Amino acid sequence: MTISDHETISTETVFVIDVNDRFAHLFCNVSDLLDTHEGAHLKPPRGLDFYDQDGQRLAPVFDEAWTLRGLVKTNEKPDPAAVQARIAAVFAYLAEYTSSHPDEISEDYGLSVDEALGELPALDGKSLTESIAVLSGITHGAGVAGEAQGDPGNWFHNLMHKL
Repeated sequence: MTISDHETISTETVFVIDVNDRFAHLFCNVSDLLDTHEGAHLKPPRGLDFYDQDGQRLAPVFDEAWTLRGLVKTNEKPDPAAVQARIAAVFAYLAEYTSSHPDEISEDYGLSVDEALGELPALDGKSLTESIAVLSGITHGAGVAGEAQGDPGNWFHNLMHKL
């Protein structure tokens, strides 16, 4: 199959969650994802799962050079509760990591553990829609391809990229 054989998703909110639930990123649409390094080869490689705002799993579409070119809906039934649980697991991991690495949090982000934990969004018990609203309000956009990003993101966003 070629890319043109797929109806790629282009305008929906997209979640990227690594397979170990240690990283999550919310994008306004697939174009924003493709304009960032999440769409490029990662070093070291990171297994990523993709979902839309309804909890529908999305499959990656690659070109002949194995570059991510888009996402398509799978035949799986949407499971917003499972996606929500994975996002909450990512933030639980960040809280655990933060608590066990106080010197790193202080040196890299200028925060005490209590300050950092106070800034982590509380996602437990929220719906996927509620989590999207929370995360949209505290994370930065992908920016325009080729332009320097004005907003470097908050500390937990940057920590997830570091881990």
